[in-house]
Amino acid sequence: MEWLVTNIPQVSNNFASLGSQVGDQYLISPECQNILDEVLQKLSLEDRTLRTFRRAIGFSQIIKKDLLPLLINVKDERNITNTTLKILANLTTPVECLLPIEVMSKTEAGRNTIIELNWLLFSCKEIFLDPRSTRRIIDHIRDIMEKGDKMTQVDNESLKDSMVLLRNILHIPDLRMSSNGSSHQNQILWNLFAQNIDKILIDLMTGTNHGEWRLAMVQLVSLLYKDQHVATLQKLLNTWFETSVMSESSEDNESNTSPPERGSGDSSSMVTSDPTSDSSDNSISDRKNDGEFKGQKMVHNSTKKGQTGGRKQSTKQQNSKKNEQFSETKTIRRSDDSKLECTSSEVSDCGYGTQVENQESVSTSSNEEDSPNRGVKPVHQKPGNMLQKSRFKDGKPTLTPQEKEEMRRKKLMKRSRTNVVNMKALLHHTPTDEDISQLLKEFTVDFLLKGYSSLVSDLREQLLYNSQVNLYIDTSHFFWLVTYFLKFAVQLEIDLEHISSVLSFKIVSFLTFEGVGLCEQFELTKLHSEYDMAPCLRRTHLVVTAIRELIQTINSYKKIKHLNDNDKQKLTKLQRQICETEELRCLFVLLLRQFNPSLHSIQYLQDVIVTNHLLLSFIESCSLPNISTILQKHMRQFVAVDMMKQYGHLLECFQQNGQFVNDCVFTMMHHVAGDLECVTVLFQPNILKTFSQIWETDFELCDDWSDLIEYVIHKFINMPRTISIVPEKKDTSNTTVPALKVQEWSQEDCDCLYWYYVQSANGRDPVGDVIKLYSASGVTNKTRIGVIEQLLKQDVITGIQYNELMEKEPITITDLPSNLFQSGAASKDEIELLKDHLKRENKFSFVIWVQKVLLEACHAKLSMMNKSRHIVEPVPYYCTLLQEPIPVVAWSCEQCSIMQSQAFLLLLHKLGLHLPADAGKVFARIPQSWSPDTLYSIACKLGPLQPDWVKFNVADLIEIKKNKEMQQHSFTAGTEHSPPYISCTPRPNSSTSWSNEFANINMEYETTMNSPE
Repeated sequence: MEWLVTNIPQVSNNFASLGSQVGDQYLISPECQNILDEVLQKLSLEDRTLRTFRRAIGFSQIIKKDLLPLLINVKDERNITNTTLKILANLTTPVECLLPIEVMSKTEAGRNTIIELNWLLFSCKEIFLDPRSTRRIIDHIRDIMEKGDKMTQVDNESLKDSMVLLRNILHIPDLRMSSNGSSHQNQILWNLFAQNIDKILIDLMTGTNHGEWRLAMVQLVSLLYKDQHVATLQKLLNTWFETSVMSESSEDNESNTSPPERGSGDSSSMVTSDPTSDSSDNSISDRKNDGEFKGQKMVHNSTKKGQTGGRKQSTKQQNSKKNEQFSETKTIRRSDDSKLECTSSEVSDCGYGTQVENQESVSTSSNEEDSPNRGVKPVHQKPGNMLQKSRFKDGKPTLTPQEKEEMRRKKLMKRSRTNVVNMKALLHHTPTDEDISQLLKEFTVDFLLKGYSSLVSDLREQLLYNSQVNLYIDTSHFFWLVTYFLKFAVQLEIDLEHISSVLSFKIVSFLTFEGVGLCEQFELTKLHSEYDMAPCLRRTHLVVTAIRELIQTINSYKKIKHLNDNDKQKLTKLQRQICETEELRCLFVLLLRQFNPSLHSIQYLQDVIVTNHLLLSFIESCSLPNISTILQKHMRQFVAVDMMKQYGHLLECFQQNGQFVNDCVFTMMHHVAGDLECVTVLFQPNILKTFSQIWETDFELCDDWSDLIEYVIHKFINMPRTISIVPEKKDTSNTTVPALKVQEWSQEDCDCLYWYYVQSANGRDPVGDVIKLYSASGVTNKTRIGVIEQLLKQDVITGIQYNELMEKEPITITDLPSNLFQSGAASKDEIELLKDHLKRENKFSFVIWVQKVLLEACHAKLSMMNKSRHIVEPVPYYCTLLQEPIPVVAWSCEQCSIMQSQAFLLLLHKLGLHLPADAGKVFARIPQSWSPDTLYSIACKLGPLQPDWVKFNVADLIEIKKNKEMQQHSFTAGTEHSPPYISCTPRPNSSTSWSNEFANINMEYETTMNSPE
C-alpha cells in the first residue's frame, strides 16, 4: 500500500502526458507512443503476486480519464490505437488468470489484492457502458477488415487485441445494476448489436483471413450467449418462424422480395424482423455480393421500456405514441438489375424482435420446457410437430404441415442468400433480458446460415495447430459450439450444406480423440489431490453432450423429407463411418468404467448412459451387413460387475430420471441378463435394492421391464449360496480366469500390507523390507512392483510416491513368480515364453488386442502417405498427425485388469512399447519413431494375422521398406532411436541392444531357477 501511495501521482502524471482535449479537438502528445510502450512494458514486468502497477492504474482511474479518451478520439494514428487496445486488453484480464485465487485468499495481502483487482474490472465495465467506447472498437475492427488480403501481422495482432478486450469486458460479472435498472451486461450487449457486431462477426467467420483472433472470437460468441437458456431461444425461434410463414401465406406474397406494409406508426421499441433480414453494416455491404439484396440501413430509437415483440397494437394506439419516440428509418435496397427506395411507411420488418399480429393465437410452448427432465424425451423436435393448430382465425387460410415446411425452407434459403444491413441505434433504450433474447434469436439464424460451419471447422484446425506447437487452449469452447447450436439447426431444419462441416466424420473423430485424452487426464489428476478437477470434469461432460447432439442431429436429418439424394448419401456415408469406428463405441465403455460418484454428478452419469444408448441404437439402424456381429461383440464389454454397478447408480434415481432414462438403463440390463445370459452380474446390492423398491411401490413400468425385475429377483432368491453370487470378471475369451493379481493378494495379505509398510517406511529399501516380512510369515509370491501397486490401490502411498518408487524399479523377468516358466524353456525366445504363459493363463486374447492396436497404428501412419478406403481410428490418426506416441488405451474392465499383470507388462516392455510408469501416463504407448514396416513386423511377431484385421495394402509396406533400405546408404545406422527419456525401452530393430538384453535375461533366468526355494 505504501508503494501505491507514493507512486500513484507519478503514474497519473505519466498518463496525463498522453494528450489533452482542446476545444473540439483532442491533441496527442509527441511522446504519446513512447509512454504507451513504456506502460505496456511495465505491465509485462510487474510483480506477478501483488500486481502493484495495475492496481495503481485502478486507483488513479486512468482508464476513464486518459486511455478511453485517447482510444475514442485518436483515429488516424494506427500505432497508437493498436497499443492502446493492447493495454486495455491487458488491464481487463480476469483476476483468475492473473493470480492463484485459492492461495492468495489465505493471506490478508492476497485478499486485498484480489479485491482491488476486481474493483478495477468492475470500474472498467461501467466505463464501457459509454457507446462511444464500443463503437470505436467496432470501427477499428471494420477498418482492418476492409484491408482484405492485405492484412499484415500487425493487423492480425490488433484484431486479436480488439476481440480479447470485448471478451474481457463481457466476462466481467455485474457488480450492481445501472441507474436505469438495466444490467451492465445487457446494456453493453445492446450497444454492440446496435453497432452491428453481428455482421462483423459473421464476416470474420466467412472471410479468408485466419489468425489467433479466431479463438478470441469463439470466446466472444460464447459470452454473447451467457445465461441464455436453450429453451428460451427455441421458443422465440419457433414463434418467429411460424408467425413469419403464416403472415406471408395470409398475404399471398411468397414470391415478393420486399416486406409487406404495416404502416409507419409503429411505436414498438422492437419490431419483427423479416426472415430474410440480416444485421450488418452498410460500409461493409458494398464489398459483398452474396445475395439478392446488398444493403439496407435502418435506424430506430425508442424511449418506451418493455415494448418487446409479441404485443398486439391497433393503429390508433400506434399513432397516439408517435410523438413520444424518435424514429427514422431509411431503407436502401440494391439489386443487380435495379434500385428501389422505400420510405418508412413501407417497412414493416426490421430490427431484432417479434411484433406479430394476433399474438394471442401464437403458441410459445416448448416440449422441452414442459418436460421435467431433458433426458426423458429427445431434444430435437421439428417445429412443424410442435405447432399443430392454425395460427389464423376469422376465416384466414390454414396450411398443411407440408406447405409450412416448404415455405419455411424457402424463407431460410432466401435469408441465407440475402445481405441486408440493419444499423440499430435505439437511443436511450433500457434493454431487458427479453430484448437481449430477441437479439440473439436473430443472430442465431444468421450465424447458423452463414458462419457456424466455417467457425467450427476453423476452430478445430486451430486447436490442432496449437497442439503441434505446444500451445495449450481450452477446448471446451469447441465442444460448446457443437452442443449448443445443433439443436437450433434441427429446429429450423437448416439445409445440410450450412452445417456440413459440423456433421462430418472429422468432427466425430476429433471429439473421440479429445474424449480419450480427457479420460487419461482425469486419471492423472485424480492421483494429485492438489489439482483442480473441475475443468477436466466439465470438458468431459461437454464431449459427451457434443457427441449426443451429433447423433441426434443425424437421426433428425435422416427423417427430413425434402433432402436431395446427395444429402441422403452424405448422411448414409457418415452413419457407416460412425458405425465402423470402434473407438467411439469403446469411449463410452471407458467413461462408464471411470465414473466415480464422489467426483462426478448424477447428471453426468445420466448423459453418458443416454448417449451410449442413442449411439448403440444409431449403430443398430445402420445397413452394414455385419452390424449385428459388431454389436454383439461390443455388448460383451458391459458384462462386468463394475459396468452394471454404474447402471445401478443411475437406477437408484428411478423416480427422478424420467421414462426415457429408465428405458436406457433397463434396455442394457435386459441385454446383459437375456441375450448375454449373465444375469448374475445384476446380483449387486444397489441394483437388487432398487428393484425391490420399484416392485414394492408399484412404480409404473412397461411389461418388459417388470418381467426383467421379476426374473432377476426370482433368480437371485433361488441361487444356491454355496457359490459366489457375483462372478469373477470374465476374459474376452469367455473363460473365467482369476487375474494374476488376485492370486497374489488374498484378503489377509491386503490386511497386513499397511502394518508391514509402516514398519519398513523409514528403511533404505521399504519395498524389499515389506517382501521380507511377507516371506517371514510364509508368503513368498510377492513381487516388488506388485507391492508398490497394491500400496497405491489401498491409498497407503500417494501418486507422487508411487511414481518415485516405480522409477527405481526396472522391470525384468525376475519380477514374475519363480514358477512362470516351465523347465527347459530357457532356450526359447523371451517373447515366445511370455506368449506361452499368457496362453496357459487363457489370456491370449489380450495379445491379439495388442496386435490389432499395432495394425491400427500402422494403418494410421500409412494413411498419411496414401488415402485409405477404410476409416482410420481417431486416436492413432490424431497422434500420428500430431507426431505423438500412440496410446494403447485400456477401454474395458478386462483390459484394465490385464495391464496389472506383470507378464503382460513385461511382454509390452520387450516389444519396445513405453510402459505407463516410463512415460508418466496412464496408458502404455507405441513410440512415435516406429515406422509402418516396424509396426507390422512386431504385430506379425505376436502371431498370425487375420485378413480382416489388416485395413491396408501390404504392398505399400514393401515399397516403404525398399525406400528405407536405400536411405540407409546415406544415413548412419543409429539415426532412428527412441525418445531419450525412455532409457529402459529397447528398440525392436536394434540387434545389438536386443541380444545384450536377452543375455542379461538368460543370466537372471538361470539365477532364478538355481536359487533354493
